[in-house]
Amino acid sequence: MTTRPNHTRSFRRGVIVTGTLPLLWWGISLAAGASGIGYDAIGDVVVTWNITTAVGLIVLLPAAVFSIAGSLELPSPQSSHRGRWYATVGLALTTAYCLLIVINSVLAVYGGPVRRDPNSWSPELSTPEQWAVGGPYALFLIPAGAVLTRLWSTRTSPASKTQRAIT
Repeated sequence: MTTRPNHTRSFRRGVIVTGTLPLLWWGISLAAGASGIGYDAIGDVVVTWNITTAVGLIVLLPAAVFSIAGSLELPSPQSSHRGRWYATVGLALTTAYCLLIVINSVLAVYGGPVRRDPNSWSPELSTPEQWAVGGPYALFLIPAGAVLTRLWSTRTSPASKTQRAIT
């Protein structure tokens, strides 16, 4: 017999933070772009982060809503199953977005030359800049995987372990 996983307040906070991590990163990059911090060194990277996240809001906003809603329902015994599914949808959307950005950066580095629109808003990036664009999102995949794994790991009660050992 399995029991409901013990989702502590810190774990629920982790679900929210992980589900909204790309949005938090966007806020930081918007602030960096607006203040001009390091614009000579990483200006094109910041612009690319801002453009891709602005376009990605169509995925990231539902991801944040599902992550927050799921996290709020996790502690309730009546709705913990629904909360787990909501959190899973939010984290899966966040993971899919981060994976898309990482794959795009890898393809830009290793793929062939691409015809660019002369009126494109996005800057043309060098190889190190492409890695810098995809790097944070590759790192965001680590907590997303860890939280999803913990979300779906179940603990068994000591009584059920004893009963299983007897039979």
